[in-house]
Amino acid sequence: MDKIYQVTAANGLRLRESAPDGEIIMVMPYGTEVTYMKQATLKGWIQVEVMAGKNTETGFTSSHFLMELDPKPKFRFPFFANLEASYDRVHRFVGTVADQYGPELLPQLNTVLSTYKINKNPKRFTHFMAQLAHESAHFRRLEENLNYSGEGLWNTFRKYFNDLPHAETYARDPERIANRVYANRMLNGPEDSGDGYRYRGRGFIQLTGRENYRAIGARIGLDLENDPDQVASNVEIALRVAADFWDSRNLNKYADRNDIKTITKRINGGYNGLEDRQKLLAKARAIWG
Repeated sequence: MDKIYQVTAANGLRLRESAPDGEIIMVMPYGTEVTYMKQATLKGWIQVEVMAGKNTETGFTSSHFLMELDPKPKFRFPFFANLEASYDRVHRFVGTVADQYGPELLPQLNTVLSTYKINKNPKRFTHFMAQLAHESAHFRRLEENLNYSGEGLWNTFRKYFNDLPHAETYARDPERIANRVYANRMLNGPEDSGDGYRYRGRGFIQLTGRENYRAIGARIGLDLENDPDQVASNVEIALRVAADFWDSRNLNKYADRNDIKTITKRINGGYNGLEDRQKLLAKARAIWG
């Protein structure tokens, strides 16, 4: 089966008659799909075939700005017809917040999804997007919002406080709140250790607790335990963490069964926000069905 690659250079990639300085045949725009022909004699260059309007062009180009795609799945996000259409779909689901990421993120997303087989079928992908949307406040936050009022704390984290007046002593103090409600679990230390706030929810999946930062970091080859902030500051890492967490909970299996309740419980520990997750799933299906 032919190997298919996609151009990842933001400003396009030159197709030349020979490597590396042959006459330029065309500039292939970002997102263009090309078919591998053979390896060039010059390292880092390959011969490819590409559609240019109704014509087919063959030439040489740098492999450093190409990403291999899996030609087998019928459903391959985000490259449905072209990147512009794919970004439009993402924009429809995510909203204007998508503008802060831009289409440059799509190849990275596709690579992550392919690695974890989340783009194998629409069920997996739509469930994944719905859960991430809910966990990240519809993609607006990569760090947990812990700015609770006393009443909000009492309603949300009641078992960690003696009564409402006790909860009110923590109100509007995110660091103290996290240290209280996440203490002595998920391998976090006691309240005064600071682990609760250090390992608060981050990323699209809101990774929480020392145990999860340690485990997911080991799985993806990053020291998240000693540098947890990178899950919120680096979007590509946030994507990898979300997909790996999804994989570690075997959620593709439950997405294939369309079991949103089990997916929610394995992510959240309960069914918090289930109604919103169901609405987001319906929205995702309407776009990517």
